[in-house]
Amino acid sequence: MTMEFLNRAALVVRPKQPYIDWANAFDDGGPQYDPDLHQVKIFLIDEAEDTRDIKKVVRRLRPAIFEEELNSWMRDPDVWPPQRTLKVFLDWFQVEACELVLDLGKRPIDYD
Repeated sequence: MTMEFLNRAALVVRPKQPYIDWANAFDDGGPQYDPDLHQVKIFLIDEAEDTRDIKKVVRRLRPAIFEEELNSWMRDPDVWPPQRTLKVFLDWFQVEACELVLDLGKRPIDYD
């Protein structure tokens, strides 16, 4: 099997308890957030990002990641937390960097 290196790095984003509590606070008859089922998201970033300074990368990309995480659970932005600062983001999510991304897939990558 051939492994292809992608010209990307990755941020692995894992919700912490404050996000889980926020997600489960809605009494709308929908499902509850289960951390065993909804574990992580991986965001590909330019490989040129200096992932050794993860806070710098997160500081720049936080708005887009935070909005994606919130929108993936509740699409109504009126009920999103009004304070979406770097501190809140880091309280709500654990972020890890992965500098090397390998593609083991056989099919071409599709973009939606």
